[in-house]
Amino acid sequence: AWTFDQGDCATNGISTVRASATPSGGTPIAAEAPCEDGKVDLGEVGAGSFAISAEAIDADGVVRAETYGISATFGEGGPFTDLDVTLYPKASNVTVNWNGCPTGFIIPYYITIYNPPAEVGGELVDDVERIQETCTPGSVTIPNVAPGDYIVELESISQQPYIQGTTELTVVAGEDTEVTIDVP
Repeated sequence: AWTFDQGDCATNGISTVRASATPSGGTPIAAEAPCEDGKVDLGEVGAGSFAISAEAIDADGVVRAETYGISATFGEGGPFTDLDVTLYPKASNVTVNWNGCPTGFIIPYYITIYNPPAEVGGELVDDVERIQETCTPGSVTIPNVAPGDYIVELESISQQPYIQGTTELTVVAGEDTEVTIDVP
């Protein structure tokens, strides 16, 4: 059986939930059901330890929510009651692009994702993720960013030349996102 960390089937746009129980070293037992059913029957499982997972899927087949790190151990007795799980919005990969290095320099950059400040134009202080990358590749992918609105900042580590740029970012559950920061 499932519930959502936030909202329900309709507010999350979910049509189907796929669940599975995978025994240690064994083949997964999987089934799916309409989200409104609130549960799915995986049938009979033997005694042992199982990794449990569930994915909430929209009408276009995109996974929008999922479970994390659930395990269960079943004994010889049964039948069992529902195993309740919580579906959390699916994190996404964010690719940040920039237009290379300053002329004549190869310098390191910090690429930081911040929660937006309380006031528009306020100081960026609530960082979510920070990655260091040399300016030469022109992009970096930051994995597992939770859905929400953010500000992305690219800033050089060196003072000469000092490079800095920002852009807004909206991450949607289950959709990888790409942004570009234009820096000199």
